[in-house]
Amino acid sequence: MGQVSGPSRATAPATTLSAEAPAGVEANRDNATAVQCDDVLDFQDCHSRFPTGCSQASGYDADLNFLKNLLIPPPPGANPAVKYLAQSDYESLDANLPDGLSKNNHADFKDELGKMGEGQLFGVIGYLYYAQPSGVESSNCQLANEDPPEGSNLDYHIGIGFDANLAQQVQAATGKSSAAAKKLLKSLEQNSVIVEMTPHYRFNFEPGVWTIENVKNAVGRQVRVIGQLLVDSEHNLPAQNCAIAKTVKQKQSCWRASVWELHPVVRFQVCKTASCSQDDPNWAELGSS
Repeated sequence: MGQVSGPSRATAPATTLSAEAPAGVEANRDNATAVQCDDVLDFQDCHSRFPTGCSQASGYDADLNFLKNLLIPPPPGANPAVKYLAQSDYESLDANLPDGLSKNNHADFKDELGKMGEGQLFGVIGYLYYAQPSGVESSNCQLANEDPPEGSNLDYHIGIGFDANLAQQVQAATGKSSAAAKKLLKSLEQNSVIVEMTPHYRFNFEPGVWTIENVKNAVGRQVRVIGQLLVDSEHNLPAQNCAIAKTVKQKQSCWRASVWELHPVVRFQVCKTASCSQDDPNWAELGSS
């Protein structure tokens, strides 16, 4: 990365084609396999041994997890040359998903999804609606949150939206616990595209900087995020993905605007002023001020 203010950023060798793994552990996407495991100590133990994560059962999508667990180096420079996705781009991506893509067959569609951009770095500029440690996931070896509220073993599940008015409501409701705040959160979820910071990515590239506290401190503000584009196909259900919700019940229960994510996040910047254009000099790295 280029020169940035604030805490120094770590660097580590990695590739977009394989996840880091010790000698003797296959880390090639074509060999991605769902495995069972137990006695995993923490996220470092998990990701040093299991490129696709693991679980106590074998029923997860190893190809999808492999992509989620990649360590893609942060792009160099203050303003990397990536395409930034607008709300209409997400709508188009959802509308053109290949028929038959479901919870456990991601690898069957990797060529079609690759042509749509999956596996490449993209960006999104929007407003940070919410952020929270995620739940237990096979990609993180089913590890529980043993470090509340930081969530060291978990992904950070982050919602980015495009409505400045909603962002203002977020700032006004911060810290409040009420029925109105819960209703607002549901609206935020349904209008958010999701980006995720993974625990071993944070440890390798942004230790002590990409904390859940620093992310939450930016809630309501404009952010510029870069990450790997992927389809989290396990959530491509009408009851979860609002882009394909049809019935009243589905539209009430869905909790994401798109099944496409930036995952893992490799760059996270916050606008230092009220509003920033794409190439504005007022973008600052998360935690730099």
